[in-house]
Amino acid sequence: MGWQAVAELLASVGFGALSAVIPVANAEAYVIASQVTAVAGPVPVAVGVGVGQTIGKIMLFAGVRRGKDFSFVAHQRHRVRAGGPVRQRLRAWTEGLLHLVGTKRWGLPIVFLASLLGVPPLYAVALLAGATTMRLGWFAAVVLVGRVTRFVLVAYGVDVLLVK
Repeated sequence: MGWQAVAELLASVGFGALSAVIPVANAEAYVIASQVTAVAGPVPVAVGVGVGQTIGKIMLFAGVRRGKDFSFVAHQRHRVRAGGPVRQRLRAWTEGLLHLVGTKRWGLPIVFLASLLGVPPLYAVALLAGATTMRLGWFAAVVLVGRVTRFVLVAYGVDVLLVK
């Protein structure tokens, strides 16, 4: 592996981590742009962005897991807020998804679908998973496999469409 491939990989890891915590920085657009401009090969970019995204999602997961121990968060949780029907439906949907993500049977499959397909959004799933008893190692492994697979498919899909 040459220096250029290492630089591509490291830049992709950095952008992937950034895009994992700041959704405006779109990882798919980065992968597509790197393939259209032929700046980098598909494998270093896809693996790098996948690893970076995994690192970012682990930070979100760990932030929720550690953050719920702070006293001001515990104080906010005990406040009961009355809300309209939209807020009540959103709260019910979130609690239902939190329950599913927290179960042994559905937790990891939901994380995998979110990391591979983006449905439900992985950002939300990472936050919800951090609030459950899901093991960090399993979460990280499933997200890594899903994200790398997603970005390899995007990179090679662009490669096929461009018929280089």
